[in-house]
Amino acid sequence: MPSPSHPRLAVVLGILGLAGCRPAIDPDFEAIVSITPVPGSGSPSEEAVALELRARAATLSLAAEIDPNPPGDARIIIRLEAGSREEADAALDALCQSGQLSVRPVHDQTVYFSDLAGRDPSKIPPGYEILPQSVHLGEDSRQADLVVSTTGIIDGTHVERARAAPSGEGFNVLISLSVSGAQQMMAATKKMQRGRSRLAIIYDDRIISAPVVATVLGSDFAIAGFNSFEQAQALAASLNTPLSTALLIESLKPLAPAGSRP
Repeated sequence: MPSPSHPRLAVVLGILGLAGCRPAIDPDFEAIVSITPVPGSGSPSEEAVALELRARAATLSLAAEIDPNPPGDARIIIRLEAGSREEADAALDALCQSGQLSVRPVHDQTVYFSDLAGRDPSKIPPGYEILPQSVHLGEDSRQADLVVSTTGIIDGTHVERARAAPSGEGFNVLISLSVSGAQQMMAATKKMQRGRSRLAIIYDDRIISAPVVATVLGSDFAIAGFNSFEQAQALAASLNTPLSTALLIESLKPLAPAGSRP
């Protein structure tokens, strides 16, 4: 799945028609994705997930046919227009991100405790866990361990709107929070040390950013560091139209040219 520092989603794969229409497309690839049961509540229906994916595809301007398999099969067939396997992979990743967001405090002594826990895991402070973050420096990357609170400040339910926007040489995702989300963010960041404390922005179970808190935050904040508008737009779309369940991509295969199909 795309991350702010991973150059994916370089091409928007076509335009969908008017809202509510399902125009014919000439697909180049076909994927099968399976529905992952939601703990404690079972699985949503194939048709319900297909409707969510169609809405996501429309937001991303992806040319796609999305059809549910028969009830009980827990699979969805997705056909995409794409000029290459890489484009199809990127489009499928963007389409199938569940869009689960959480913002949590990073321990102010994260370097000390992550090093200590590397020798003795019992030294992790109560109420915290260690999560890895990929740090990209030019073409090089390394992994850093952060000691992150297990309790979130906000999550995806507090997001009212997300949109992609240019920022300097890159792109940001600008997030607007609900009233309750803004109150929780303000209360939490008021207690933090400006210029030292950090927030872990966790998306689909991985840290995508860990900015230093420079000021008290309220109803709006930004996730920075995207290399292209398409990357930022994919994440914004997943936050605006989150899926009700996680999806597993089982297969992706090229289709024969339209003229040679049976």
